[in-house]
Amino acid sequence: MPKRKQKHQKQVASPAIRPIHIVFLLMALVGIYFLLPQLGEFRNTLSAVRHASWYYIVLGVVMSALTFAAATLTQFAAGNMIGSVYILGLIQFAGSFVNHFLPFSLGSIGLTSQYYQELGKRQAEAIAMAILPIIFGVVTTVSIVALISPVTISHLAHNYRDLSHNKWLVGAAGLGLIVGILALPTFQKKIKNLAKETIHGLRALQSLRQIALLIGGSIAISLTAAIALLVSVRAVHASIAFVDVFVLYVTASLVSNIVPTPGGLGATEAVLAVGLASTGVPVPAAVAATLLYRFMTFWLPIPVGIISLRVLNKR
Repeated sequence: MPKRKQKHQKQVASPAIRPIHIVFLLMALVGIYFLLPQLGEFRNTLSAVRHASWYYIVLGVVMSALTFAAATLTQFAAGNMIGSVYILGLIQFAGSFVNHFLPFSLGSIGLTSQYYQELGKRQAEAIAMAILPIIFGVVTTVSIVALISPVTISHLAHNYRDLSHNKWLVGAAGLGLIVGILALPTFQKKIKNLAKETIHGLRALQSLRQIALLIGGSIAISLTAAIALLVSVRAVHASIAFVDVFVLYVTASLVSNIVPTPGGLGATEAVLAVGLASTGVPVPAAVAATLLYRFMTFWLPIPVGIISLRVLNKR
């Protein structure tokens, strides 16, 4: 029995997070979060944050928590209802923290597959179970975006001229995307392995009920995260259509996964800020909403993720 525990401890601790990663994270925090408000008219941005509605901020935190709850239940369905929902919940938070240092959710995939291996599943089967939520998340999100994007693209193009005096914001977002694309060859081997495991994951589906639960859970994750962005905008007393918010959320999620900084730090903020400004939100309010959203969905879950990882390691 002790050997089993020791084996699990070794597996969960496997994602390597070096001190330099933490240092880089703190440096990025100081640099990006000081520079971004400066570029977006510091005084107005600071005023927007200071006068933000606490009701909407609390609602955004609740939406962020519900995102993790939906992810836990989706993973439970992907694993054919085996294992502990409590442990899977801890893995979601711990994986979210580890994912800040790895692209394409590789950290959470590793932790989840290790847990299923401890439950007696073969490695290939365990990885397939861990990847299923991501597959359905991509499919459902792309499907929704395909339905609503024509309206959003038309809206963004109509409002683009309002950004003529904020070329720095557009440039920052574009630079972030370019850096992310250039970094893709670095992860080429991991992407190929992930694609192979995706095929195994689709073969692991056992029933229509499981497929329905995965689709429902994936939609819930996207909607709760998008609502968190929506209430961030409302918190600074601005308005935006939910259709625009959803497409911006999907775009920011893509950027955060491909840009080689912890959690897409910097580039994600730039994309969100320029996107919100493109929809007609005043630049100071757009930057303030971006900072609030990233606080609720990026910074706030970090301590919970660290604690979850420690709890898993002590099992």
